[in-house]
Order: sequence, then structure tokens, then C-alpha cells
Amino acid sequence: MATIYAAGESAQPQTASVTDPAKGPHLRVFITWALLALTMILVNFKLIATMRFTDPDDALRLLQVRDLLAGQSWFDVHQYRIAAPEGVPMHWSRLVDIPIVGMVLLLRPLVGTVGAEFVTVVAVPLLTLLCGMALLGRLAARWFNDEVVALSCLMIGLSPPILCQFTPMRIDHHGWQIVLALVALSGLHAKNALRGGAVIGVALAALLAISIEGLPLTALFLGLCALRGLRAPASRFDWLNTATLGLAIGSAVIFLGTRGSYDLVTHCDAISPVHLALFAWVAAGAAALRFATPRTILGQIAGLGVVGAGAAVILSSVAPECRGGAFVMLDPLVKRYWYDSVAEGMPFWHTTAPMAAAIVAGPLVGLYGVFRLWRAAKDAPTRLLWLDHMLLLVGAWLIGVAVARASATALVFAAVPAAALILGWVYRLRSVPVLRRLGGYIAVISLLAPGLPVILVTGIMNAASANAVASGKVQSVAGIKVGAMGVSKCRYDVAGAALNKLPATDIFAPLDIGPDLIVRSHDRVVATGHHRGAGGMHDVIAAFMAPESEAHALIRKRHFTLIAVCPDIYEPAVYATRAPKGLMAQLLHGQPPAWLEPVDIAPGSHIRFWRVLN
Repeated sequence: MATIYAAGESAQPQTASVTDPAKGPHLRVFITWALLALTMILVNFKLIATMRFTDPDDALRLLQVRDLLAGQSWFDVHQYRIAAPEGVPMHWSRLVDIPIVGMVLLLRPLVGTVGAEFVTVVAVPLLTLLCGMALLGRLAARWFNDEVVALSCLMIGLSPPILCQFTPMRIDHHGWQIVLALVALSGLHAKNALRGGAVIGVALAALLAISIEGLPLTALFLGLCALRGLRAPASRFDWLNTATLGLAIGSAVIFLGTRGSYDLVTHCDAISPVHLALFAWVAAGAAALRFATPRTILGQIAGLGVVGAGAAVILSSVAPECRGGAFVMLDPLVKRYWYDSVAEGMPFWHTTAPMAAAIVAGPLVGLYGVFRLWRAAKDAPTRLLWLDHMLLLVGAWLIGVAVARASATALVFAAVPAAALILGWVYRLRSVPVLRRLGGYIAVISLLAPGLPVILVTGIMNAASANAVASGKVQSVAGIKVGAMGVSKCRYDVAGAALNKLPATDIFAPLDIGPDLIVRSHDRVVATGHHRGAGGMHDVIAAFMAPESEAHALIRKRHFTLIAVCPDIYEPAVYATRAPKGLMAQLLHGQPPAWLEPVDIAPGSHIRFWRVLN
């Protein structure tokens, strides 16, 4: 089996000041992880103690696991307590449920169901973090010393776009996406095409099963595998062949194992039969190129073009609705007031300034580092390997600046070369005068955490804005300073305990609090922030922004008996601001229509409830 290396050659570790052989990388990884995990637990202790999820998706993921353990079919991912009785078919994968279910089942006989869930929602994200750090440490230890291993892992803790996906109680799928991207990167660094290509393909199959947002990254990896075939004709496209075969077979196995024949409809937001056909076509085309490789470079490029064009034809002819993306069919109202307000799904400039700095500048540091490694490589195989890493990082960076939540992938791809670059500078700073050394250390800290200087600047600006808040210059909705919103005071645990003392009912609530209400109670909601329930989402947004008569008609159509609102989060403020005469504005101002009766169902929860009359 050919490899990316010329005959008789193998890639050799770099020979620089940071490349002494790693002697205890596993210990360095574990110590770094333990310190970071302990820090995150302490920082998030109040949230952990009250089981307060920072993202509605995490609450709903726990509810999905509960339903599975309660007897719902493995292949049925409907959430029947949203838009009951039909429910909403979720686009999530059971792969993410496996570690959560496994730990709950393991701990339940020891500490009971409540204790098992509590430990699981804290432990699973931290163990996912350990997997990511172990992969980074393994890659760093191949080329560099123990200090680079430790710093590569520490950079996860210094990068908010990465760290926020591994905090305790963050049990949704984003952390596993990062881990699987690192698995694919490990495959790219393998010496053998059979093993490395298979690792890339299977890792990408699992990543796509978890989230179809990984398609651009998949195309990037396969493009690099194709490039390896073009620049080494003797390899006969072995990397592309094994990677596409692993992707096609892995996707088919995961689809049958998690979806079966339960849902064979074409979806644009999850792997469907049309995608399996597309992957099979690409694998067949790569196999044809391997066993009948054109003799000229132009012929090889033409062959790759035929494979790519065939894939585009399959997707556009079988699923033309998917050409515009997973959300192209969204209702205009839902798109405007929900999708367009999800900052993590938007380009980086929609995020906060410190987060934007980390998204843009963080990968650039690693890009310069990998450029230095490419230029300093001692042999051709190593130079080509770092070139591939560089191209991969450029592509992942472009994806990340376009979709903010994808930036974590670029940042972990940048971690090892950035750590080697920065540590090399630190070594050199030890021999310079004190003042220059201090200035150098400040620059190093800024490179390790690009958002830190921005935080310092915005802190000064926020001090000025605090005066504006105090003077009433910041917009207020029913006494709530919209520009000064912090952590909500709403206690969903208190509300859930109170609701469970009453008969189960249907609650009409804003999208963002629906998951927290139903995971803690036996009640149902009309919609949450999940696009497959777009009909219910439309009714929620429309009702809260409509005049009271129209809102009454929408709520009666849904047969809901209770309205619940957490007044100090953004969603109600948005509705009230955009529709000052709408239902939400009336509720926040304490002026409900005659067909609503205020009820103090859950004292101390800070959540307001109204019973629907008539």
C-alpha cells in the first residue's frame, strides 16, 4: 500500500528547541485535564448545584435519554411532549445518547435515577474533553516535547469557542463533533494510507451522523486526500479510496444502526438515503480512479471532476430542496425572529467582541506556526504533511469565520502548531533582558488568549455603559434593562416542582424556556427552538407579537391552558420591543388581556404564569 511518503522514506519529527522526545505525555494530558475540569466545576458550581442548563438543547437531550430509558424505540427520535400528540421528529443522532445512557444505567443502581443523571450531566462533557485532549496530546507527542503537549491541551481552556462545548452539563453533540474532527486529523497525520484513510472516513461518517453541518469539513478532508493522489501518482489515489470507502460504509452502518428503516424520508438537516447514495457514488469513483488511474495529471483532474459533478447531480436531482441548506424552507417569521438571532450559527461578527477575536485570531496564530514548521521541515515527506495541515487549517478557519460555532474545529486544528510556536518564543525570551522579557510575555499571553485584550478594552467601555444603564439611557422593557441582561433569575427547578403537583397540561411558552420546563415537569409545550417544529414555532412567535384578539385565537387553536414567561431573558424582550402593542408587551407590563388570569403557581421561581380562560 502506497503512502504519502516516497519509497524508503518516513516523516521525521522536527528538530527544533521544542522537539525533545516526549517522556510523559499521558501524565501531562491527565494533569492538564484534571486542573481544567476542577476549574470548570468550581466556576459553574451554582449552575451545577441547581441543574441549570446553559443551553436548551442540553435539557432536551436529557429528556430524549429519559424517554429512551422509559421505553421509547431506539429508532424513534420524536419528542412527543412538544406539539403533542404528534410530537416533533428531532434531527438528532442516537450516537450522542450512548455515553449518557450508558453512564445513567451504570450509576442508577448505586445512587438512584436523580443522582445518576446529576453525575452524568457533569461527567460526560468532562470525559469528552479528556478524549479531545488525549488526541491533541498524542499528536503533539509525536513531534514535540512534554511542554508542548501540556500547552496544546491548555489552549482548549484558553479558547472560549472550544471550552464552552465541554463545560459541565453541556451534554449535546457539539463536543463530540470536535473530538471526531480531531480523530480525522489524526488519520491525516498517519503514515499508512490504509489505516489513515479509514480513520478519516469513519470519523467523518460519525461526525456527519451527529451533525450534517460537517459536510464542508468532509469535503475539505476528501479534497486533501485527492491532492495526495495528484502529487504522488504512484499512490493511485489510495488515500482518497480508503477515506471515501470508510465514509460510505461507516455512514451506511451508522444509519442502519441508529435510524433503521424507521425514517427513509429525504431530510436536508440529517443524513438520509440520498446522502448515502452520494457517498457510495464518491467511493465508487475513487475506486475507479485507483484501479484505472489516468496517466496524465489532466486526466486525473478530469476524473475527479466527473466524481464531483456526479455527486452534485445526485443531490440536486433527488433532493433539489437541499441546495439552499437545511433551513431554506423555514417560515419567514421563524427565520427572522429565531434563526437569524442565533448568533452561533452566523458569521463571527454577530458574536461578542472577545469571541470574535478568538474565532479570527486564534487559528491565525496556529497557521503561522504550521507555516514555520512547513518551512523548517528537514525532508520532503514532513514538508508535505505540514502543508496538508496548513491547507486543512485554512479551510477550517474559513468555515469558522462563516459559522461561528464551527470555529472550535479550526482552533483545535491550530492548537499543536500554535503551542510549538509560542513555546519556542518563550524559550528564546528566557535569554533577553528583563523589560523585553516582560513585554514578550505580555505578547505571548495575548497570542494564547486573543480575546483577553478585547475583554480589557470592552471592560472599560462597559464601565461607561453601566452609567448609561443607571441613568436610564439603555432601552427598558417593563423595567428590564435589555442591554444590561445577565444571568436570568428564573428557577426552572422550582417551577418544575410546583407544576408536578398539578395535573399535566399544555403550556404556551417562549421557545427558549420550553426544554427547561418539560425536562423538569410532566407538562407539554407547543414548540421549542428546533426547526422541524416550525409550525408550532410560528404560532408561538406570532401569538406573542400579535394583538390580544389574534393571540387569543392562536392559543385557543392549540388548546393551551397555561402561559409561562421568564421575564428577564432576551426572547420576551425581543417580542415586546418589536411589537409594543402585542401580547408579550402586555404581559411584561403587567396588563394581561381579560382572557388571561395571573396565577402564582411557583412562588420563588421568578417565572410568571397566566391561566387561559374560556
